[in-house]
Order: sequence, then C-alpha cells, then structure tokens
Amino acid sequence: MVTSSMKLHNILTDQSSLLALKHHVVHDPQNVLATNWSASTPVCNWFGVGCGSKHRRVTSINLSHLSIANNSFHGRLPVQLSNLKRMKHVNFSNNNFNGEIPSWFGSLTELRILNLSRNNFNGVIPSSLGHLPKLEILSLFENQVSGTIPPSIFNISSLQKISLSHNILTGPIPSTSRDLLSLELINFNFNNLTGHIPKDMFDHLPNLKKLELNYNLLSGRIPAGLLKCKQLQILSLTANQLEGSLPVEIWNLNMLQLFYIGHNHFQGSMPHQIGNLKNLEYLNLATNNIVGSVPAQIFNISSLRMISLVSNQLSGRLPSNIGNLLPNLEELYLGSNHLIGPFPVSICNASQLTILDMSHNYFSGTIPENFGNLKNLKILFLGINNLTSSSMSFLYSLTNCRGLKYLSFDDNPLISGVLPSLVGNLSGELERFYASTCNIQGSIPSEIGSLSRLIDMELDNNKLTGIVPTTIGGLNKLQSLSLSDNKLQGSIPSELCHLITTWLSCS
Repeated sequence: MVTSSMKLHNILTDQSSLLALKHHVVHDPQNVLATNWSASTPVCNWFGVGCGSKHRRVTSINLSHLSIANNSFHGRLPVQLSNLKRMKHVNFSNNNFNGEIPSWFGSLTELRILNLSRNNFNGVIPSSLGHLPKLEILSLFENQVSGTIPPSIFNISSLQKISLSHNILTGPIPSTSRDLLSLELINFNFNNLTGHIPKDMFDHLPNLKKLELNYNLLSGRIPAGLLKCKQLQILSLTANQLEGSLPVEIWNLNMLQLFYIGHNHFQGSMPHQIGNLKNLEYLNLATNNIVGSVPAQIFNISSLRMISLVSNQLSGRLPSNIGNLLPNLEELYLGSNHLIGPFPVSICNASQLTILDMSHNYFSGTIPENFGNLKNLKILFLGINNLTSSSMSFLYSLTNCRGLKYLSFDDNPLISGVLPSLVGNLSGELERFYASTCNIQGSIPSEIGSLSRLIDMELDNNKLTGIVPTTIGGLNKLQSLSLSDNKLQGSIPSELCHLITTWLSCS
C-alpha cells in the first residue's frame, strides 16, 4: 500500500533532484529557474516540468531555448537527476550546456525521448544509452561529441529516430545485428566517420524512411541490400569517398523523394531505370565521374524540383522535349560536362525554373529567344559553349525575368552582336553580368548605368569601341569591372579607377 507520506517522499526526491540542476546554473538571463523553481511551489507546476497524472512524479523536463549559458557543471550534469526514475522526456536542446553526457542516463529505463541537441556537450556517447529499452528518439546533433558510435545504440528495438549530426564522431558505422522495425530516421551528417557502410545494415531496417550520412569520410560501395528499404524517402550521402557504379537497385525504391550522392567518386552511367522514381523531387549526382548520356527518362519525372548533374563526364545530346514534362522544376544544373548538340529550346517550358546552369559544355546553335517564359528566373549560366545569337535578341526576352540576379553568356561566339540599349531594362535585381569573349561590337550603351545593383561586370576580350559611358560611374555597388582587350578609347572616369587593374589612363 502506497501511503501519502511515501508519495511525499517520492516527490521530494524529484524536487531535490531538480534543485540540484538549478544550483549548477550560474547564468539564467531570463530568471526562469531562479523565480519559478522554488520549494514553495509544487514541483509539477514548475516551468518546463511535466508530471504523470497517476503518480504525480516528474516524467519530463523541457528546458529548450532557455539560453542557460555559461553554466558551471564542472564537466557533468548533476548525478541527482538519475533519481528521476519515471522520466520519459528530457529536452535540454538549444542551450549552452557543456560537459560529458553522463552514463547514468542509461538508468532512466522509462526514457522515450533524449534531446541534448545544440549544446556544447563533449566526450563520448556513453554505451549505457543502449540500455534504454523504451527509447524512441535520440538527438545529440550540434555538440562536440567525439569517439565512435556505440554499437549498443542499435540494440534498442523501440528506436525511431537517431540524430548525431554536426559532431566530431570518428570510426565506422556499427553493424546492425537485429531487426529495428521502428527505426525511420538516421542522421550522421557532418562528422568524421570512416570505413564502409556495413553490408548487412539495410537487412534490418525495413521501415527506414530517411538516411543521411553527408560530409563524412565513408568509402566503398553502396550496399545492394538498400533495396530492402522499400519505405525510403530520403537517401543523402553527399561529400564522402564512396565509389563504384550507381546500383540499379536504387532506382527501384519508388518512394524516394530526395536522392543526393554528389561529391563522391561514383562512375559508370546513369541507368534508365531512374524513370521509376515517380515521387522524386530532388536529384543530386554532382561532382562524380558519371559518364554516358543523360537518360531521357529523367525528364519524364513530373515531380522533380531540382536536378544537379554538374561536374561529371556526361556526353551526348539532351532530349529535345527536356522541359515539356517538368512543371515543378525550379533548379537545373548541367554545367561542366561534355554535352553537345543544339540548346534545347523546350527548356523554357519549365515555367517554374529559378536557376539554369548549362555552362562549360559544347552546346551549339542559337540561344533561345523565349527565356521570358521563365518569369521566376534568377540565375542563368550559359557561358563557355558554342552558342550564337542574332543581334543579341535573347536579351530582349530576358527583360521579362524581373528577378534575374546572375546572367552569364561569356565565351560564346554570338556572331558579332551589339549590346542593345535595352540592356538597361534588365532586372533591377541584376548583380552579375558576364559577357566577355563574345565578339560583342559597338559601344557600351549608357543605359547600362540603370542596373543599380550591379556588383560585377565582365566585358573584356570583345570588340567594343567608343568611350566608357559616365553612367557606369553611378553604379555605387559595383566592385569589379573588367573591360580589357577591347578597342575602347579615351580615359575612364576617375570614380571607376579603383575597380580596374589594367586599363587606359584615368581622368
């Protein structure tokens, strides 16, 4: 029989445990703990403290976003907190707690959520956390935690989410020896993890939805067992040292919404089975060694919002209907490859495009004159190709893109065009204008001075004549102006001299 005195003793135990935490805090700028955590008021009424309805014992602590900074824990949270045996939720996130993560957390066997993210905890992850049989969420991201990931973590059958990103963890990813039917999210981004992804890792994670291992030092191949994760929606392995060809199995994960494997050492070609990913929204294969043509099937995935294939060894032509079936596409990066053939005019039918990078390829033919269809266009990179234009007519259409910030069409032949006066009608948001080595003739139109937000302008290595218009001197934000290797005459206005390193004399 539980008497009232026993209940009082139990709640007093909880009270003394929390007061021990309060006494370790020396800087509480909002005076939350100083004024609220007091023995004169019931513990269950304290700020950030939750109690169970039956036993009236402390079951949760939520001190997130309290800015409890510059504390004096002397390396550890007070051990008295281990007396809170009914604790289910601990949230100390977004503060400045420091010291090691104490091993006694492993004795709080009712714990469901442990959130210590965005603090300054250091030391290793205690293996005792693997003794928490009911733990569902373990969040330690954005700390200074080091050492290896304890294998015991993957013995918790109730685990749903584990986030250890933005720490300094080292060593390999532990193998998973048992089925973790509840685990849906693994995030180990921004650490120093090494070694291969365990071959059997995906044999035990049938309900995994999000796998994020970006910015580590992982090597080897993607295990073929990944196909067993039928529920996978996010697969992100960017910036590692992974290699091998792209597993065909990946393209059968038809729930995928985001697939990022950029900045690795993948090679081989892109399988046409990529067209199976009917729910895909983000595809990033940038900066690898992928060869061959771009499968036409990729441009049939209507859900796509971003495609990045930049900096590979891709070759061949793009399908002529590239933009007809991409109503949601916002960003397309195809730069720094070996693509050939005419510029696909249909790309201007992808009406939601904000960024288009086709630079550093071998595209030929005429620059489309219907870019004006892309009302949301902010960045257009066409530089270093073999593109032409009749009388720079594509600039007329671009005046309809009122949010355009970056425009680059440098290093294209353009068949001796002239910068039209309507260049001043380009977006008032324009910051960078690159048109060097384009066979541009004639004078620099004075209307260019209307581009009041211009930061960087390159017109060097053309056939420009006449004088530099004084209106350029009114571009107050201009930081760099390149006009060398032209046929310009006279001196440049003194207000421009600090922007140019090699030129004529200054007035």
